[in-house]
Amino acid sequence: MKVMNPLLVLGMIEFVRGALILSLTPLFGQSVAGYSLGVIGTAISLHYLFDNLFRLPAGWVVDQMGGKAMLAGGIILSGIGLFLIYAHWSVTWFMLGAVLYGLGTAPLWPTVITGIAAKIPIAQLGEVMSKVFIAWLVGAGLGPVIINFILGYSFARAFLFLGVLLFFAFILTLAGQYGQIGNQIKQALPHYFQELRQEILGLRLLYPGMFIQTMSVGILMPIIAIYTQTVWGFRPDQFSYFLIGGGSFTVLLLIPAGRITDRWGIKGPLIGGFFLAGICLVLLPLQKSVYLALIVCVFLGISYSFILPAWNSLQARAVSPEKRGTMWAIFMTIEGIGTASGAFIGGKVTDVFGQQSPFYVSSVVLLAMALFYALGNIDKLIQPT
Repeated sequence: MKVMNPLLVLGMIEFVRGALILSLTPLFGQSVAGYSLGVIGTAISLHYLFDNLFRLPAGWVVDQMGGKAMLAGGIILSGIGLFLIYAHWSVTWFMLGAVLYGLGTAPLWPTVITGIAAKIPIAQLGEVMSKVFIAWLVGAGLGPVIINFILGYSFARAFLFLGVLLFFAFILTLAGQYGQIGNQIKQALPHYFQELRQEILGLRLLYPGMFIQTMSVGILMPIIAIYTQTVWGFRPDQFSYFLIGGGSFTVLLLIPAGRITDRWGIKGPLIGGFFLAGICLVLLPLQKSVYLALIVCVFLGISYSFILPAWNSLQARAVSPEKRGTMWAIFMTIEGIGTASGAFIGGKVTDVFGQQSPFYVSSVVLLAMALFYALGNIDKLIQPT
């Protein structure tokens, strides 16, 4: 129960983000507002740009003053952004709406992760981080699906529904406990940033994993949907079911995998997950049967059910409590850069070497990460209890 409030808030806001960015903004912007795909794409890019740019300052504020005010203020900004997108008075206002929504979501993850990690014993972090990612996956995954049903009635109802969800997220935030997690005695800024610099350097063993694992996913983003259509003959709706098939195993096994991480340690599940994912990505493009491909995809989902709680438990245990907000903002920025870089690499590799090549490139980097952390001493990064 200690983590239920922030998990609900996280799930609701990610639901709204997924519905707005993946479905509502493109469809509404083109069919109602009459904007070009270039305008719509720029608006979505601005959302992610400002989310990433202001996540680090938001994390620092969370460390210094607590998360409740930041998160509540962010939800208000997101609501204003949602209204401006719906109003579509002009391209400028439409873009501003996307910017405000990105600013509003910037405090979300630093606040939620910091608040949850402060309430939970370190021995239970793996299981709890599994619940965090279930809230994220379910919220972000259901958003685009459910909003498409509501769009069958009207765009107005769809925007109203998202606005109501943001309102409930705001009420839950006010009712929750997001007190100050960091130092109760304020530090001078030079001293704080000196300590922060030392912590950033001390955790450099983590950065390759942050970048590489999200890059490996990003490599497949430009081509996976096209590959399933051209090679396996999938329709878009069949591709959705294919993703659900693998993703459902990730969600179902996250909590058991998190408990295994808490009981037996981080290193085994993390290395095993990277290794299994790398093998699956070698096997996936070799399958000619859709059913065999689905089986491989299921095992790929299982691999990530171990990677996610082990990896994020390691991150949560490695950072000092008084700098969790700032450090998690840095972590997520690195991961975001990894995803963006992977998407660029995936497109280029496909153009030069063909449709199967991104699977093999992604596999190589995951297997390299398994070897890297098998040889590296990650236990020394964990903060003492």
